[in-house]
Amino acid sequence: DRGPKTSYSVIGEIKGSEKPNEIILVGGHLDSWDVGGGAHDDGAGCVHSMEVFHLLKNLNYKPRRTLRCVLFMNEENGLAGGTTYAKVSRVNNEFHFAAIESDAGGFTPLGFSYDGDTSILKNYTGYFSNWNDLLSPYGIEFAKGGSGADIGPLKEQKGILFGLTPDSQRYFDFHHTENDRIQGVHPRELALGSAALTSLVYLLDRIP
Repeated sequence: DRGPKTSYSVIGEIKGSEKPNEIILVGGHLDSWDVGGGAHDDGAGCVHSMEVFHLLKNLNYKPRRTLRCVLFMNEENGLAGGTTYAKVSRVNNEFHFAAIESDAGGFTPLGFSYDGDTSILKNYTGYFSNWNDLLSPYGIEFAKGGSGADIGPLKEQKGILFGLTPDSQRYFDFHHTENDRIQGVHPRELALGSAALTSLVYLLDRIP
């Protein structure tokens, strides 16, 4: 036991052109379990989150809201990255319009689960219905459920929280095992997850 050490989350953002004080966050966590390489848990989520920025930049998309990519530290051993991020956000009087986490592996995406304060969820149900019409041909659907451990502390801001839902059939072949290495991540499945996240970020940014 070496005791606690200081470590850092990594944050990048693109400032919004119309609503810069409303943040859409997409993220994963940097740390991994003490066996394997953390490729699915959660290297894939970190790659997903950075790839959202890469894809939108390649499309020359100018976001209306501020987009923020956060690679959280210390999810596996205490959630210090997520809780500290929320604490600093509170001190800075920030508002996260939406926060999305990818922490279920780099497998084929099936949809998004969503969560939020009960007082605000009713404001979004119409959007989810329309988005299901748009994305269901690609196998992506929205359903009420959990979001992600790192973004959970942001719920108090009364934005909406999402978790990427990949195909979970093989997840526990890798989760916290020696097998969780980059060779177990299929490039196309990883790319599909990035595309799904980018689509959601775009749709959220277009909400009036």
